[in-house]
Amino acid sequence: MQQIELYYELANLVENICVTLFNAYCLVIWARPFMAERRKAKYAGIVYAAGMFVAGWPLFYISAMLVYGAVTCAAFFVLWRLDREYGAQKLFLAVTFFCLRWQAWRIAACISNGTYGLLESLKLVKDKKFWFQVYVADRSVMVILGAALMYAAVRCLLWAYGERREHMTIREFLLLVMPSVSGVFAYGIFRYYNFIYERDSGKSPFSLYGTYDLIILCYTVVCFVTIFVMIYVFRQWKHEQEEDKQKEVLARQIQDMQSHIDEVERLYGDMRRLRHDVGNHLMTLEQLYGGGNYEEAVKYARTLKQEMQEVTLDVSSGNPVTDVILSGRKKEMEEKGIQFECDFHYPQTGEMNVFDVSVILNNALSNAIEAVEQEKATVVSLSSGLMKNIFMIEVSNSYSKELHNDGADGLPRTTKSGEGHGFGLANIRYVARKYYGDMEIGKETYQGRECCVLRVMLQLGESQSS
Repeated sequence: MQQIELYYELANLVENICVTLFNAYCLVIWARPFMAERRKAKYAGIVYAAGMFVAGWPLFYISAMLVYGAVTCAAFFVLWRLDREYGAQKLFLAVTFFCLRWQAWRIAACISNGTYGLLESLKLVKDKKFWFQVYVADRSVMVILGAALMYAAVRCLLWAYGERREHMTIREFLLLVMPSVSGVFAYGIFRYYNFIYERDSGKSPFSLYGTYDLIILCYTVVCFVTIFVMIYVFRQWKHEQEEDKQKEVLARQIQDMQSHIDEVERLYGDMRRLRHDVGNHLMTLEQLYGGGNYEEAVKYARTLKQEMQEVTLDVSSGNPVTDVILSGRKKEMEEKGIQFECDFHYPQTGEMNVFDVSVILNNALSNAIEAVEQEKATVVSLSSGLMKNIFMIEVSNSYSKELHNDGADGLPRTTKSGEGHGFGLANIRYVARKYYGDMEIGKETYQGRECCVLRVMLQLGESQSS
């Protein structure tokens, strides 16, 4: 082997090492936001780089398509093994990365081939040393350009998709992955026809400077734009879904508040009527007792007592609004056969908006009622406590199933398909943070039974505007 050929092989080796390491780095950037522990994404990069180095060893003669596919699958397996949640999302990341890797470096290669072909067509000089220097410069520019394109492509797709771990349905997965799958198939087709052309003509298809490279360049650009647009449209669609859901939740809360207000107005009207008629009732009782009609007087007194109970709330929490909310929830639970243990007291000190408290109580109790409806021991407990300026609200309910929290925001995943996280818990956390507090939810043994316990901490004082 001539010395110049050894230099060419050495230059190719350095190029392959740089490309592989940078691809591994981009894979880590691409996968990191979607791992529960972001630092673990580096292991996928290590596996990718190791797989490429092993497959590129001179003793192995493996198809490039097979190598890239196998190494990408290995990286996906590592991601899934380290974090087994959201497997469909991780598979989407792997397939998309495979396509991005091909597109970015193929665009760089097309530009490099065009530049190198232009220099060859000029036939400036036939000195081997000169052309080796040109080759090294060309390869260096290609590596820099490819790395820039790869990094920019990853950042663009992260911006379009959002750095968010989430459940992905089969339909959503197919919608997002099909543009990348078509790009992967196109890569396989190009590789196959390259092989056929080289076998039949004895020349590389890249010797056809101009047309061939231009076709591939145009396709790769269109393919990437298609992937980007599809992901961007998908994310906007998901945002619209979330906004619609939030509006629905807000409308439901406003409706609940309106019903509470109506209930308060009804009770106030009944109390005014009773107060207005109390003189008449006392005079009637006096006449009945004075006339010796004791049985009728007792019956009348019982009727009056029952009527007074109807206008009296079952719960006394220290605030008329929360009284109405808790009384309504208590009646709802009694109708469903749920035992309600209530020890809630509205804080009499500090600045707190009762509407914010009603959001917490309504959402927390609604979630608790839904959770215990299929449980054998149906018990819901509500309590509160005040320590200095910290107000604690605690809601627990019987719960024997497993509670799976998402590492992204710590909120439990709902079992309802297509809804993602419940907006009720998100609204509770939002209200808590208005008061410089927070919430936690988990499963624990509470009062001798398996329970799901929600704790909300609020700092009393001037509430923050939303």
